[in-house]
Amino acid sequence: MRCAVQACVLIVVVSFSNVADAGRLGEGPGASKYSPEEAGARYGQALGAGRLCRGFKVLPGAEELAATFTGDELTTFKESAARVVKAWQATTNCQGGPNVCMRSHLASCYEALKEIGPGGDRIPGLIDKSKD
Repeated sequence: MRCAVQACVLIVVVSFSNVADAGRLGEGPGASKYSPEEAGARYGQALGAGRLCRGFKVLPGAEELAATFTGDELTTFKESAARVVKAWQATTNCQGGPNVCMRSHLASCYEALKEIGPGGDRIPGLIDKSKD
């Protein structure tokens, strides 16, 4: 049961808004259109999915997103990313049994693909799933 709770926490951490454009900022030359918190969370989601989800890979768009932040915004970005990566790592320490773990991982992977995959509804193009 612990793992199922962690997966729910993971989905909530990353899906902290029901509005598709939440966290977006005004666009400027070289600036991100996402807040450092949102972008960092999605970057962490990409890293977690790339490590945990079978066949998923982190795309160059993830590093390009990270490169749009500097100074205090970069610090905030990294802190947000670290929190989400830690949540993904926690799901690998499942004590609820293999079925609970599998369902939690699949749900997390599905959400990641939906939100940050090629056609993602949050920040698209950070991850992709191989066609194997």
